[in-house]
Amino acid sequence: MSAFPPIESLLPHGEAIRELESLVEWAPGRAECRMRVVGTSKLVSKGALEAVLLFEPMAQAVAACLGYEAFRGGEGVRIGMIVACRSLRAYVASVPVGTALRVRVERVQGNDATSHFECAVLREAEPIATATLTLVHPRPV
Repeated sequence: MSAFPPIESLLPHGEAIRELESLVEWAPGRAECRMRVVGTSKLVSKGALEAVLLFEPMAQAVAACLGYEAFRGGEGVRIGMIVACRSLRAYVASVPVGTALRVRVERVQGNDATSHFECAVLREAEPIATATLTLVHPRPV
């Protein structure tokens, strides 16, 4: 049993696009999530997930990090939006269905309304994609 709430309670993403299975580690400004590439994913084509599309699970891991932070503070999950992606790098062409992945994110700068996160997707210990994401996540008015 996980020490964290179910991933669907931390993400504003619906089931149709949710790629992450669970939050497995968290510290303020940092998170690690688990996912498995599944054939029913809207991002999968011809039995594989193109590595450039790992951008989406990275963004979802940022949402899970911020969502758990809000949960711990007694707040609801806020809707955020990626406004920039710098240095997206894919070290493989694609990831086959069935592959287990870990998605790590760490805030390198931020405040209540914007954040910059360094992100990595790993297959076992091997980084297969990295990116720096800039997000806006304002508090509801």
